[in-house]
Amino acid sequence: MRTGDMAILLALGAIWGASYLFFALGVRTIPPFTFVTGRLLIAAALLGLFRRLRPGPRADPPWGTYLMMGVFNAALPHTLVAWSERTIASGLAGVLIATMPLWAAGFTVIGLREERPSRRQLAGLLLGFLGILVLLFPDLRRAAHAHLLSEGAVVAAAISYAAATVYARRALRGVPPVDAAIGQLGCGGLMALPLSLLLDRPWALSPAPESLAALILLAVLGTAIAYVMYYALLERTGVIGVSLVVYLNPIFAVLWGALWLGEPLSGWLLAGLALILAGVFLAGR
Repeated sequence: MRTGDMAILLALGAIWGASYLFFALGVRTIPPFTFVTGRLLIAAALLGLFRRLRPGPRADPPWGTYLMMGVFNAALPHTLVAWSERTIASGLAGVLIATMPLWAAGFTVIGLREERPSRRQLAGLLLGFLGILVLLFPDLRRAAHAHLLSEGAVVAAAISYAAATVYARRALRGVPPVDAAIGQLGCGGLMALPLSLLLDRPWALSPAPESLAALILLAVLGTAIAYVMYYALLERTGVIGVSLVVYLNPIFAVLWGALWLGEPLSGWLLAGLALILAGVFLAGR
């Protein structure tokens, strides 16, 4: 992986690492379907405005692909994670989501043979996942009695992300990253909207200011900007390269917690950090 790609990967990890905090704050007073719908539609609208102001090369919109990505890389996994974080710790959610690169490696062997992971990459993926477990071990001990259904929902989200990433690598080749992000986010938001209207009745909600702030920050930074970075990185590094961001997310989630919330840093953090970075180095070479 080139230096520029690694810089994008680290920046994406920093942005999505903060998403766990935004999710936790947002769903306190905004139900999951409405939170996800708002996130996706706000981000799609912002990118659409950007596209009109800064026109560039375009590709014929593959609407069937956008619909698939809208479901499996946006609406479904985002809703599962938002719903699960109402009952389980964000640290545990981070560990379960971190299984995504392992699922992606398996799907790549099946559906993307030209990018089959090497032994070195598989070793890096396993080492990085071990680092995730070490990094978040204290949270895992406290979450020992968490709800099994919520944990299963996060694993299902990880599988959905992995399958969508492999599918996008084949189906969106040559599509500009901004167009791919607009198509996915717009379709995902429109599919989630009826569920929000039917189940959450958003017009009757009274969300707290911090929940609204979390929604806006997640839509702008963690969705509109982050998904353009994601598609650009996918085009340049492939499935395994872009999936490594999931290993970096919990590192930054812990660091942001220490900076913003004054949460203490421990020896578990340093040990986990070393293992994760070693795994990313191996898998990304």
